[in-house]
Amino acid sequence: MVHFDVRPITEHITEFLGRFHERMYLVRGTVRAALIDTGCGFGSLKAEVDRINDLPLTVLLTHAHQDHAMGAVEFDRAYLNPEEESVLRFSSDADFRLLGLNISRDAKNVTPEDMLPPPAFEHFSPVKAGDCFDLGGTTLETFACPGHTRGHLVFLDREHRILFSGDAVSNASFLLCEESTTVEEYRDELIRLKRLLEGKVDRILEGHGTGELPFAIFDAVICVCNEVLAGDTDRIPYDLRGYQGFTAKRRLPHSLHRVDGRMGNLIYREDKLRRAQRE
Repeated sequence: MVHFDVRPITEHITEFLGRFHERMYLVRGTVRAALIDTGCGFGSLKAEVDRINDLPLTVLLTHAHQDHAMGAVEFDRAYLNPEEESVLRFSSDADFRLLGLNISRDAKNVTPEDMLPPPAFEHFSPVKAGDCFDLGGTTLETFACPGHTRGHLVFLDREHRILFSGDAVSNASFLLCEESTTVEEYRDELIRLKRLLEGKVDRILEGHGTGELPFAIFDAVICVCNEVLAGDTDRIPYDLRGYQGFTAKRRLPHSLHRVDGRMGNLIYREDKLRRAQRE
């Protein structure tokens, strides 16, 4: 049976950690709650959410990759950027999803029988940058951050100054997918989003990694993007589940921490550095 690790982050935010190292967040207001991302669809996240939440629920997805969107099938309604339709369709492939069992943090207790059916694209309602969700005393505002996928969104808890970033920016920002932008486009989007969020964010809760990042992660990853574009990287070969490319900065063994002690990193493809390579 698949279990989720559950822990409180603040009085109104609870984190659920799934078997594939994915992090989902329940945000409670006074009249509604919101669930940000739904995990990989192995085991019942809804059962865990219902155990601690009795408020009407809004489900929001940062993007449609299998480790963030597949659990949405359990919920009556969920919001997804329509630009993620093609991502959702290939992420729903059963064989592709089962490959993830190889990297599960509790593989012996996760089986194919635990896998929920995928949600259909028609299951989702559209959401876009600028949309706001009033939970009562807590407002979640939507921002676009193309990079990891072209339709990636992040959500800002305005009142508590907390950003839910999904896979948008991290110590292992991942641009190896076909649906990822070029490094140049990603850098420019981070610069744009950083300007929009400056002075509004005290904490970032991410979709993987350690779970929490400082706002300075934006400058750190922008810096790494510039170094990649300038050819100033450690160029460490990377290969995971068929995704091949390079890690920009050398990391400590079995860790997201860089050898040089600095923050921010990028996993990238050399055929997707600049806009001209995509055109």
